[in-house]
Amino acid sequence: MKRTIAFIGGIHGVGKSTTSKLICDKTGLNYLSASEIIKWAEFNNDSADKKVFNVAQNQNRLIIGLKTMVNARNKYLLDGHYCLVNKLGTVERIPLEIFTLINPYSLNLLIDDVSLIKDRLEKRDFKIYDIDLLHYMQETEISHANEIAKVLKIPLNIFTVRDIDRIVNLLR
Repeated sequence: MKRTIAFIGGIHGVGKSTTSKLICDKTGLNYLSASEIIKWAEFNNDSADKKVFNVAQNQNRLIIGLKTMVNARNKYLLDGHYCLVNKLGTVERIPLEIFTLINPYSLNLLIDDVSLIKDRLEKRDFKIYDIDLLHYMQETEISHANEIAKVLKIPLNIFTVRDIDRIVNLLR
């Protein structure tokens, strides 16, 4: 794929979708959701269950979907993850090869206070989340995003929803 995609990652409940849509409104980027491209709802009956049975297969669906949806004449903001929770309930890093195939021109990571994320998730999904797992997942996302940025030689922008104007200026 040509470099038409800015990638924004972050753990579940951090506010990626809402923030991504605001960024797209302000920059003219086209919004893409990895979950929608993968068609997560088609093979997961419980939207609150964030465990991924097969991370590699899940991400291959993303790449196939992107190849059919992305037009080289447009610019996009793809909302996704650097890590996922697998079927065993452990944090699994998205393979570097997936990011190589996405070929992003910008890497971005949305973070927040994990206790706020936990509250958001519990209100949204009506279930209890393990704060230690959420904390570990966010730390793993930060670490893995930095590794991907280093290998792909693309700067990583780490921000919170309170920094939205800064990221909008970077993506314009």
